[in-house]
Amino acid sequence: MNRAARKLKREQNRKLSRIMLSVGALLLLAAAAFIFFQNNDLSGGTPRLAVDQEKIDWGTLKDGTKKVITITVTNTGDGTLRFRERPYVQVVEGCCPPEMSITSMVLKPGESATVTSVEFFMHPGMDGKHNYAVHLITNDPTQPDKVVNVLSNWVE
Repeated sequence: MNRAARKLKREQNRKLSRIMLSVGALLLLAAAAFIFFQNNDLSGGTPRLAVDQEKIDWGTLKDGTKKVITITVTNTGDGTLRFRERPYVQVVEGCCPPEMSITSMVLKPGESATVTSVEFFMHPGMDGKHNYAVHLITNDPTQPDKVVNVLSNWVE
């Protein structure tokens, strides 16, 4: 390879390096913008989580009774409410927490969503008192981890 060809090859490699560096920088900038806009509400308001019931008390239930936890959540604030993770159940007393789901992880002011469990029941050996804490983790600054307790006493 002669001198002119080597010089041309070096220039082409430099151009390619600059293009690749520019594309990488643009991709990094786009990813940063995506993350910023996902986690920040630019409307300037404050989200507020309200639940339709602070505590659910089913009282005494017979083993085999099928139940579903249902909680309506509403954004009563003036900013976008975001659930930071899917609602989940912590067992305070008893056993066998059900899986939870939510109809929307993002609520604009005035919007509501429904948090529900899968259908579940207890059978002999699982009976007794149960206390589940349903955790609703959001960007509400006054209550970032809202808990709704679900109480029951299962008997044969």
